[in-house]
Amino acid sequence: MNTDRACESKNAHTFRSHTFTTGAGSAFLGRGTATSLLLLTITGCVVAPESTGNDNGNPDSSAAQPSEPGDREETQPIASTTTTATDPGSDLQIDVFALERLENNLVRLKLGVTNNSSESFSLVDGLSQEGDQSTASHVSLIDSENQKRYLSYDQSNGKCFCSPPVEGSLQAGESVDMWVIYPEPPPELESMTVVTALAPPLLDVPLGYASESIENEGLAEAEILDLTLISDNLEDQTGRTESGDEVSIILSSDVLFETNRATLSPEAEEILEQVATEIDDATSATVNIDGHADNTGNDSINLPLSEERAEAVETTLSELVTRNGISYESEGHGSSDPIADNSSEVGRERNRRVSVTFEK
Repeated sequence: MNTDRACESKNAHTFRSHTFTTGAGSAFLGRGTATSLLLLTITGCVVAPESTGNDNGNPDSSAAQPSEPGDREETQPIASTTTTATDPGSDLQIDVFALERLENNLVRLKLGVTNNSSESFSLVDGLSQEGDQSTASHVSLIDSENQKRYLSYDQSNGKCFCSPPVEGSLQAGESVDMWVIYPEPPPELESMTVVTALAPPLLDVPLGYASESIENEGLAEAEILDLTLISDNLEDQTGRTESGDEVSIILSSDVLFETNRATLSPEAEEILEQVATEIDDATSATVNIDGHADNTGNDSINLPLSEERAEAVETTLSELVTRNGISYESEGHGSSDPIADNSSEVGRERNRRVSVTFEK
């Protein structure tokens, strides 16, 4: 799998998003600020706990503060979010201190990462793309008004246009400041959403101005991607994750099916037509369909129900997809793979889902 814009590590913890501090009230977000906002929820590997040394075999050192122009000027963040690892107490806080247009048609994001846990952590590729470890090169910006995703700039030498890599581990209670450069969005755009692999999206971060420019010796071509048709949406409760060349579309079972039923609802066909369009436009020869349940009841009920729901989605998709040579693999997992806390109704609703995964 291509990991140019993803991060995967067998030793990395999987972070679950717990706290929004920028006004996000649901895991499923609609299009537009007032109605529904088009987002990409990007998953990937995260920071790895460090106890003996850094990746180069050297003893741990304090996190390095990036050089200019990344030094923090703001004293209070304009947006914040908190992530919690699967290990109790392993918490990180991500703060945005500025999202600002520069004079030479660039945008700079300034952010800080604070280790609120009792253990040291190495950022490794938690915020970076492959080849730029311990930087913020994998953080992206979403323009929901024009349905675009902005990837960070690379320099002509292939390195990210960002602050230097963080040296060593982030000690307990320690913070590090980082910055990264992006192509400039349209002049009328007033805010963007900041998306990381570690935390919930930071919504509606205001775009400011800085009366300065950043010199560079040449930039690679700007990467501004179209947001795809299926997105996080309040109305039909769909979502997606992307990792390298693979996309997984997450569909709410509450929308697709009646309670405790595996017969698709009338609303489901329109949603699956959109999924089928994406599959037709992709290159994948295999589509994986996985059914999931919350922990209500037991797996003697949940497991066969999740299997039947995955099979129902497979049957309909195989009829809607027009491209030849595609095989389908469906499986039910019951409640064994939650993506949210089953102790709340919102969490249980997220866990009742069918995911459709294929290569782009």
